[in-house]
Amino acid sequence: MTDAALVVALANARAVRRPSHAREAVREDALADTGTANELLRPFLDVPLGDRDLPAIRSLQLSVVAIVHALIDGSPPPLGALNAIAARAPAITVLQHEPDGGLRATLRPQRASAAAALLIEALRELSELEPTRLRWCERRECALVFYDTTRSATQRWHAERPCGLRERQRRHRDRHPR
Repeated sequence: MTDAALVVALANARAVRRPSHAREAVREDALADTGTANELLRPFLDVPLGDRDLPAIRSLQLSVVAIVHALIDGSPPPLGALNAIAARAPAITVLQHEPDGGLRATLRPQRASAAAALLIEALRELSELEPTRLRWCERRECALVFYDTTRSATQRWHAERPCGLRERQRRHRDRHPR
């Protein structure tokens, strides 16, 4: 099973967030420039993003968001835009020798651009994830998506801090009013 880390990062890249101690939600665009995009996507890249990669990354992000929202809502995902992006990115399959002695076929972009590498990783994650484990954070003020990797599939918040802690505090206050 995949942990869908790239899919979740792209789905939340432009989401509305309510930072700790903030009275109002703010929209932060993690794909606004190459600096913030590289910071977000560094764990998934071998080479840093360039200015020429940003439009392709933004298109990929919009497609992933539409697919993730459809999967969470239980409706058919709109795959056309993502497949159109994939059709423009030429790739080849290479055979690799694994440490355990086996062989594995891997899809690699012909042009080693960061955008093409992210596209291939996003396609892989989307094809391997279990749609019922993609969820919205249950905290009312939070609009972030997460992928539940718990064995029992009962995760409720995208993160313990701040959402899990704040929800438990709210329930405690509701049960024990002053």
